[in-house]
Amino acid sequence: MDNQVDEIKQKLNIVDVINRYVPLKKKGRHYWACCPFHGEKTPSFSVSEELQIYKCFGCGQAGDIFNFLQNYEKIDFREALEELAKLAGVTLIKSSFIDHQESKKKLLIEINNQVAKFYNYILLSHPLGKEALDYVTNRGITIDTIKTFSIGFSPNDSKYISNYILKKGYKIDDLIATGTFGKSHYGSGLYDRFQGRLTFPLHDYRGHIVAFSGRILPSSKNSNMAKYINSPETEIYHKSQMLFGLNIAKEAIRMENSVIIVEGEFDMISPFQNGFKNIVALKGTAFTQDQLQLLRRYTDTLILALDSDFAGNNASRKSIELADSMEFDIKVLNLGDKYKDPDEAIKADPEFFKSQLKKSTDVWDFIIQSQIKINDIDTIKGKKEVLTVVLPFLVKIKNSVVKSDYFKKLANEINSSVESIYEEAKKYENTNPTNFNLIVPKSKQLEEESESKTEKLEELLLILIIGAKNPAKLAQKLKKHLNNLTVSRFKTIAKFLLEKEDQTLKEILDSLPAEIKPLFQTLYFESEKNQIESKTRLLEIKKATTKINSVLLKDRLNQLSNQISKLENDEDETSLKEVEDEYNQVLEKLHNLQSTK
Repeated sequence: MDNQVDEIKQKLNIVDVINRYVPLKKKGRHYWACCPFHGEKTPSFSVSEELQIYKCFGCGQAGDIFNFLQNYEKIDFREALEELAKLAGVTLIKSSFIDHQESKKKLLIEINNQVAKFYNYILLSHPLGKEALDYVTNRGITIDTIKTFSIGFSPNDSKYISNYILKKGYKIDDLIATGTFGKSHYGSGLYDRFQGRLTFPLHDYRGHIVAFSGRILPSSKNSNMAKYINSPETEIYHKSQMLFGLNIAKEAIRMENSVIIVEGEFDMISPFQNGFKNIVALKGTAFTQDQLQLLRRYTDTLILALDSDFAGNNASRKSIELADSMEFDIKVLNLGDKYKDPDEAIKADPEFFKSQLKKSTDVWDFIIQSQIKINDIDTIKGKKEVLTVVLPFLVKIKNSVVKSDYFKKLANEINSSVESIYEEAKKYENTNPTNFNLIVPKSKQLEEESESKTEKLEELLLILIIGAKNPAKLAQKLKKHLNNLTVSRFKTIAKFLLEKEDQTLKEILDSLPAEIKPLFQTLYFESEKNQIESKTRLLEIKKATTKINSVLLKDRLNQLSNQISKLENDEDETSLKEVEDEYNQVLEKLHNLQSTK
């Protein structure tokens, strides 16, 4: 397996691979782009063709082509291996264990496809689905749209679907593993989790059916049934990564450079049917980081068309804070009091929906205005209510200039002073109750400070060496200093740097232990941040080694001083003389070192 990984790496250039997903621009020795993992406006994502690695200086993500594909596509190593093997033209040697895992996932998707076909057939072509079909078409959904989204209906009697699937040769355990089926408590048969419900297949962004969502019909006689249910988490379905409709909306999102976010399936399907193709359903009001990272591949603009009271929802506040931290431009499609949701608005007045979409406002403006609308700002109570809802949003704005502007805007809206808004905002800013100063013994504190200083200096020395034209050759000249490094992980890197004078950085990286490679990659990218001339580099190295030696000598003096105090108390004259002699020698070395600075 390792040999095949190396073979794929040799045949593929990381720049070509990443450029398929993220447009890269060359600047100096490296290629740069806005990070696809955390969202940003200024590029801090760097790709090194020399070492075949990448690193984002914003979020810290780093690695090789395999790490990139795994993180970008949200897939495991085996899937990344298969994708890159195809790209490199490498035929993989099969592993029975991995093959079993992959086969299981493919089997679950295959069963889901069969289930979706059955549900869709029942809805469109069977008397058992007539009532459900009437309900859907009465909501204005066309047959073509039903087919596009594979909307279906699960009959009340589970034996229809279970018999259909089992006759195709699938095992009961595999059916249960999809999350759609469960074992009946009243016999050996299976029950369908979605029985008596309208069904919506949930596709991942690549188009695989990984789960289902089910909605009861208005005629349902069971008042205890939840209106909507979803499949449980399975080997192939993870709710945190799901955005309904993304598989068919992603290209429109990319072309429009914006995505309309709604809450439910019909709120997504109705606008989509009416030509608003850049739309997905969140299935709630809270974003996850995985969902936002998926959307960041296609756009940096979110247009929220959620429930009108989402501003008072704590989950919404966290979602907006998260999206803002990832530098999304967040807007709100305001349907006012006229319609309760996008589905209703589209069916009643598509032109109104279109005009409101064009007039989408910045989320911070919407939050302020929505609260002013429902509270009397001429009263103390009204002002307090507005501040209680609005300030928790505004204090989390990442950009300090934008935050300042909205503090001023809020002050003007409620006829207050900017100073008082800033003062009130302090109540909502994060405080860390565990962030207190520990009382540390002075000797221990000095020791820790010394260790920290040494570590930073040793790190700087390695950065300066790695950034040189011939790092291995330079390392040989500094062998004495590198052999005296004290931080174990730096000592490991130094050992490999010193192995051969003619080795390249890529060879050094490849030979390092796996746990040390990320550190080496970080040091390498740090060395590339500020390129300096050879003469300047040598001067900086001399300064660093002098400081390191100075710290080490001072540490030794402290140790000897403690020994002297102990020996004086013990009245051990012979040992005391030896330690005092060493103390004087170290002191002389330190004096000579400092005088040559």
